[in-house]
Formats: sequence, structure tokens, C-alpha cells
Amino acid sequence: MEKDWHGRVWLNPPYSNPLVQQFLIKMAGHNNGIALVFAKVEAKWFHDIVLRHAAAIKFLYDRVRFFRPDGTQGLQPRNGSMLIAYGMENARILSGNTLKGKFLYL
Repeated sequence: MEKDWHGRVWLNPPYSNPLVQQFLIKMAGHNNGIALVFAKVEAKWFHDIVLRHAAAIKFLYDRVRFFRPDGTQGLQPRNGSMLIAYGMENARILSGNTLKGKFLYL
């Protein structure tokens, strides 16, 4: 997180606090990218960072499952996920995303 960010950033931060907050604050300042995080609408960071700075959100219908380095699929997470667009160009890109879910401009 110490390096400068340039251009459009794809952000899949660590999901633990306070790291997720620190990365989302940096993304809000950079204002050019899309982040994948848990859809934690009750979290303070969602209200203080995402709703104040993001251009759009897509709440994903299906839960994201990651693959381990050996190629096996990980377990289904307990939480749903959302994609967060920072900057209007990224909101436009996210609006055309074909993943099943609900897209909202903020």
C-alpha cells in the first residue's frame, strides 16, 4: 500500500479490519478503479468511505469463490460481495458488467 497508484486500479484488498478500510481510503483518494469487497452495508467503512466517495456499486447475486494456488476451489464465503466503482468512467464500465447482481449509481 506504500507504492503510488497510477491509472485504473483493480483492488481486492485483505478483508480484515483495519486493512480493508485503509485500502478503500487510498482508492477513494485515487478515484480511478474498481474494488471487490464483502457487501457489508452495516459496516462503518461502508457508510464513511464507500457511500461518500464511490460513483457506483454492483451487489453481486452469487457469492464469489476463489481458487487456491493448487487450482482447487475454496469454500463458499459467508458473506456476499460487491464491486465498487471509483470515478465515472469506472462506473460506466461496471454498469455494463454481465455478472448477475444489482447495479446502483451513487
